[in-house]
Amino acid sequence: MLARLIALSAAAWLLIGAAPQVASVPPAPSVLIFSHTTGYRHASIEPATEAIRAIAKQEGLLVVASEDPALFDDPAALARFDAIVLLSNTTKPDDPASEWWLGARRDALQRFVRDGGGIVAIHAAADSHHHWPWYTRMIGGRFARHPDGTPEGAVTKTPRAHPSTAPLPDAFRIEDEWYWFADLSPSVDMLLTLDPASIGEKDPNPVALAWAHRFEGGRVFYTGLGHRPESWADPRVLAHVRGGLAWAAGTAKAPAMVVIDQRDKVRDEPPPHGAIGMSTAYRISDAVPARTMEFRRRDLHVGAAIGIHPIDHDEVYYVLAGEGDVTSDGVTRRLKRGMAAYLYTGAEVGIRQVGSEPLSLIISYPISEK
Repeated sequence: MLARLIALSAAAWLLIGAAPQVASVPPAPSVLIFSHTTGYRHASIEPATEAIRAIAKQEGLLVVASEDPALFDDPAALARFDAIVLLSNTTKPDDPASEWWLGARRDALQRFVRDGGGIVAIHAAADSHHHWPWYTRMIGGRFARHPDGTPEGAVTKTPRAHPSTAPLPDAFRIEDEWYWFADLSPSVDMLLTLDPASIGEKDPNPVALAWAHRFEGGRVFYTGLGHRPESWADPRVLAHVRGGLAWAAGTAKAPAMVVIDQRDKVRDEPPPHGAIGMSTAYRISDAVPARTMEFRRRDLHVGAAIGIHPIDHDEVYYVLAGEGDVTSDGVTRRLKRGMAAYLYTGAEVGIRQVGSEPLSLIISYPISEK
């Protein structure tokens, strides 16, 4: 009997050992909310921290909130975060000693961004580390001034598609403290602007309010909204910041596919780069928001051409019908139906229709994120 029990026990252990191993669950994405200040301390920091904590959890993000600059002493510790929220983390503009990202801490933040980390910069994050040019470039600009008070301003959404502005109306009014910026990068994608006349300012141009850009491998989203504690109970601000956080952390869902009928995007126009002859343009990808490539058809009528021009991206011409002579840096080749020319960045290129039939082309190339 004892021998049988031992045998049964051994068999049970063998079965347990033979059971398939449970796959390890990858760690959930996480975000650091960082709100250390040595400059002006915003009363909105505490309600903003709780609001961002809530929306981060809605995005499936684990949350750590801290005001300890020592976190940046260890680059490996930062690596566990997918995004860092810089929450009105001010320093004193005229006092370099008020800045805490120095030496190895600067290296740690730069490494985080360059390794693909996301940055969500809120309001007075632009009023920080004025003596570190890299920080200004990373944010996309730096605080210069603001009018008195928190008047109601008229905000307009730009045509740039972005998760942070997708839930917002095209135009709305909201109370806040309105920043003007210095050293604003021309490469950012502007998302929201303020009409300065709506708050009694005489500036004739829209004022930058929110933007996003890819910077040295990372994703950076900035919004000037969020000065008032009450802002963090406003559904528009919460939706705006949630979208920016999802984009920066890489948790934003892909948009739904777009289906385009070329007949909806057709028009007759002279070809680009010299207006040589006439063409029929099917601007297919114009119907796609937030696209990163162009995909167009162009039919060059008899005698028409796309003139020689430099390109700052790789580009493809694919022939659907007809014939044409394609030129790249002075070298010309004949293309026929089913043939393609792959053209490289930096070349001077163009294509001319030849023969008695129109030349029908597909033209495709990458563009910066919209």
